[in-house]
Amino acid sequence: MGMVTMGKWVALSALLLSASSASAMDPAIRCQADKLKIAAKYTFCRLKAEADAARTFAAPEFAKCDAAFAAGWAQAESRALGKGTPCWTSGDASVVQGDLAEQSGALADHLAGK
Repeated sequence: MGMVTMGKWVALSALLLSASSASAMDPAIRCQADKLKIAAKYTFCRLKAEADAARTFAAPEFAKCDAAFAAGWAQAESRALGKGTPCWTSGDASVVQGDLAEQSGALADHLAGK
C-alpha cells in the first residue's frame, strides 16, 4: 500500500471510530433505541400469541410477552441511569405497554372480522 492510501485508511478509520464512539456514548440515545426494539418485540410477541390462539380457537396468552416487556423496559432505563444520564422518557412503561396492547388487539380484532 502506498503512503497516500495508507494515510487515507488511517483517517477514515479514525473518523468512523470517533463517530461510532460518539453515538455509543450517549445513554439517552441508546435508551431510546432499546425502548423501540423492546416495543417491537412486545408487539410481535402479542401478535404471535393472537395468531397461535386463532389457530386453536383459544384465548391468547400474553403473560410471557408482558414479563419480557417489563424486564426489558426496566433494564433500558436503569442502564441509562447507570451511565449517568436518564432516558429522554422514563417511568412510562405502563403507558407504552397499554398503547401497544390496545393497538395489537385492535389489529387482531380487525383481522378476525370483529
